[in-house]
Amino acid sequence: MQRQDQKQIQNDKQNQNQEQFEILDVRGAANYLHCSASHVSNILNGKIPNLPPIPHVRAGRLRRIRKDAIDQWFKAQETASLETAPRG
Repeated sequence: MQRQDQKQIQNDKQNQNQEQFEILDVRGAANYLHCSASHVSNILNGKIPNLPPIPHVRAGRLRRIRKDAIDQWFKAQETASLETAPRG
């Protein structure tokens, strides 16, 4: 039983590492953020007012975004929105 537990722990760590370095295209990022691909493109191009672009890599016309970068960007936007929220 102990050996199975060790294997499960190793598998969990491998899955975490794979998720951390998962690379998404614009559609994948849109699915992850629950919005349209065109909205993600607008964010990446800096066309959304008061919203910094998500860090990404361009390879010609292709754009690739690390899932971890989206998570960090999203957390930063949450923090910024809390700081600028009106206080009653």
